[in-house]
Amino acid sequence: MENYFRNLSLLGLSVIAGTGPLPAAAPTYRAVYYETDQTGEAVGIVEVSPGVFYSATGSTMAIFSVGTQGLETTLATFLDPPYILGSSPGATGANGLFYSSVSEVEGVGSGNIFSVSSAVGSEQIYPAQRLAALPLSGNLPNGILFGVLYDFSNGSRNLGTVALSGKATAFYEFPSGDRPATPIYGADGNYYGISYNAGVAGSTSYFYRVTPSGSFTNIASLPFIGAGPGDGGGSPYAGSGLILQGADGNFYGIQPTTGGCSASNQHGAVFKLTPTGQFTILHDFGVCENSVVNSLIEGSDGKLYGVTEGNSVIFSLTTSGTYKALFAPSNGNMQGLCTCTLVQGSDGVIYGTALGGGPSGLGLIFSLSVGLPIPKPRGQQFSPQSGAVGTQVRIWGYNLFGASVEFDGVPATGVYNAGPNYVWATVPTGAATGPITITTPGGAVTTRESFTVE
Repeated sequence: MENYFRNLSLLGLSVIAGTGPLPAAAPTYRAVYYETDQTGEAVGIVEVSPGVFYSATGSTMAIFSVGTQGLETTLATFLDPPYILGSSPGATGANGLFYSSVSEVEGVGSGNIFSVSSAVGSEQIYPAQRLAALPLSGNLPNGILFGVLYDFSNGSRNLGTVALSGKATAFYEFPSGDRPATPIYGADGNYYGISYNAGVAGSTSYFYRVTPSGSFTNIASLPFIGAGPGDGGGSPYAGSGLILQGADGNFYGIQPTTGGCSASNQHGAVFKLTPTGQFTILHDFGVCENSVVNSLIEGSDGKLYGVTEGNSVIFSLTTSGTYKALFAPSNGNMQGLCTCTLVQGSDGVIYGTALGGGPSGLGLIFSLSVGLPIPKPRGQQFSPQSGAVGTQVRIWGYNLFGASVEFDGVPATGVYNAGPNYVWATVPTGAATGPITITTPGGAVTTRESFTVE
């Protein structure tokens, strides 16, 4: 399959001797892979091993991988009918397999979780059940996954978990008519998200917390209408209502815009929420198509990075609200047109998908280098808490690719990654009771808790 590459320097810079320090390198945009009729439009992007990303396609019903140099491999394809993809694209379990979901049309059929490895044709579709993941949001310290689950028996939406066997289990049911956006797993071990009731005209959104046991708290009512992708304005794959938890402990998210260009319409915006629910608009994008924010991530420099739909501008935003446009396509046919999704790779570069543009008009996968540092590891929890020499320990956190592990200063054996959030390590001979240190190309982190050597 033919691949195309384009490099763009956004700014022409000249350096005059004696005028001060060299300016920062200009952002560099590159088209990594152009979509074709065989792959279809890429929806969502997840890094599953260093420099290898998985994405899903809605039109050809497939999961595929793409490397940073544009090598594409279709890993699994599903017939339509009977299936539609329910997750875009999914998440990695502690066993190293990538999980997503397929389902029948809502209200008619049933859901199936499936897994796939990096080998072509390795997909395993687990038994059909009444719960379908819409979508799978991420993984948990205990090795399994979580997300919003649609219940075909009563049409409800639920928070739930998905075991590595494919079994989905709900632990909180949203009120009838609620349309929750993608939830997150918070630093305190609870689930957070934004929802609203689509059955009530003018229903505003709310910010909630749900414990793993299903105890619900409405933290704050929010001033905007709509929350879930496709329900509250914007494109079906846009980030309406999406939130993330920053390194500072606060939550940041996307306010959807309502259709039309009247100044009285709801403006697209990026907002900040404190853990107690204090709401602040960080940047107001106004109305019309250019105000639709598709995606929002936190970069390794502590800034927020996002993209707007109409003009396909990739931007940075400080947590105090300073906005900067980083890239806008000068030729959408070659550089891509949003709707877009973003992720920061383990090399520090921002990667993304665009649903439009490119030679086929089906979009592309792109990269944008803005000089961000390699993300630092965050090793947060491990299991078991104790064991003898030779015990395998599962460490969960973030940015764990390429990790080496030490038990109280003694290098572990048998260290390997299962995606970006898990690293497995075997307790070595000579290890003593103490904290675990995880070192990656981005730095080192030591756990607060100690592992007890028996």
